[in-house]
Amino acid sequence: MGLGAVGLFVPAAIASTAIASVALLGPAVATAAPATSSSANVVGEPYYKAVGILKSQGLRATFGGSFGSDMPQSQCIVSQQKALKSKMILMLDCTTAAAKDAAGAAPAAPAAPAPGTSGSGQGTYGGPIGVPVPVG
Repeated sequence: MGLGAVGLFVPAAIASTAIASVALLGPAVATAAPATSSSANVVGEPYYKAVGILKSQGLRATFGGSFGSDMPQSQCIVSQQKALKSKMILMLDCTTAAAKDAAGAAPAAPAAPAPGTSGSGQGTYGGPIGVPVPVG
């Protein structure tokens, strides 16, 4: 192997190392499939919450009509939805009956223990939950 061959080998090795480094250390591009109507089911949710859920999944929510006028639009319950490409058309039920049905379908929140009682849980350092721990 002559001196000229070594002169060609070194730049080729540097170039291949640089290309490999860029491939390994370059930023990864995250691609996600758009949400579908089955993965973004918001029927039964209040309109304001449904819009937030769809937005977090990369979908745009559009108003598709409503019936009833017992509550503001943001609090109406989504009764139907239709998926069109990257947007979801939401039909709303604005009757008090729909709001009661939606509230009845939601799981009940556990009751918090009264302040000053030990409750059923244990807080920081074995004390009751919700009671501040003195520092210092």
